[in-house]
Amino acid sequence: VFTPISTADRTFDFDSRLRQRLCARGFSEARTSALIPRQSAPFAQGAVELRNPLSEDHVALRPSLLPGLLAVLERNIRAGAQSVRLFELGRTFSAPDANEERHLALLCCGETQGEVHWRGDAKRPLDFFDLKGAVEAVETGALSFRRTKKKPGLALAAEIFDGVNVVGFGGQLTTAKAETLGAKTPVFILELQLAGELASNRGTVKFRELDKFPTVTRDIAMVVPDHLTHEKIISTFIDEPILERVKFFDLFVGPEAEKTLGACRKSMAYTLTYRDKNRTLTNDEVTVVHSRIRERLRSELGAELRE
Repeated sequence: VFTPISTADRTFDFDSRLRQRLCARGFSEARTSALIPRQSAPFAQGAVELRNPLSEDHVALRPSLLPGLLAVLERNIRAGAQSVRLFELGRTFSAPDANEERHLALLCCGETQGEVHWRGDAKRPLDFFDLKGAVEAVETGALSFRRTKKKPGLALAAEIFDGVNVVGFGGQLTTAKAETLGAKTPVFILELQLAGELASNRGTVKFRELDKFPTVTRDIAMVVPDHLTHEKIISTFIDEPILERVKFFDLFVGPEAEKTLGACRKSMAYTLTYRDKNRTLTNDEVTVVHSRIRERLRSELGAELRE
């Protein structure tokens, strides 16, 4: 007789997969104390203070994993580390009753070398997209990231949503805060609440039949206002039935782009993959759908399509 899997078992399995996959992506796990010093701003607002602390370094229960993780980053930098990628999985405590929550926090700074990247360079600085990609790869569900107003301690900030619920935040530390840690390159952080509904049932293994029919790929490039998000662009055409996959592969933005494209403009390019599961698509069928997508981008978003 088999014992049914329990909630504790599912949590343990989820945590194990999370650790394994983050380590596989180049992150090192940190374990820090749940007690933090009084000077842990800006990520310790609302910390529950102890009545009889043992020392000035252990005066409050952490409301966030970031104070401890940033302290680990500082020690690594002082020891000569040029590139640092860290994560921690642990419990935080929120006022007024010191309620416990499971959180995941990540940070990175420095440079990396890897495969061809949409940023273009083989060797490039680590950035927020490295953290975003890591989170999306570890079964945390269909999360969305939306830029938001500046938060204390952050020069650039984003909120993380699971559906309509805010479950985390991330961004780039201010230059002043990064310098206090000894960092010579930008420091990016992310913290995510692992609520029961977010962490449960993410490890279900799914199988599907191997594809029998070939794909057809087409590229599409456009010039759009620089405030237009990738998410908004994708939502314009993702409902096409034979569109199987969309890959974002090029971005041209910034001062150099404005010289060529005009003020407040950027260029974005995608590869669209088409497939019908029941038959081989003809070139004409793909052309019709691809043309419809181009027209929707032009009419709904005001995109300037490039040939």
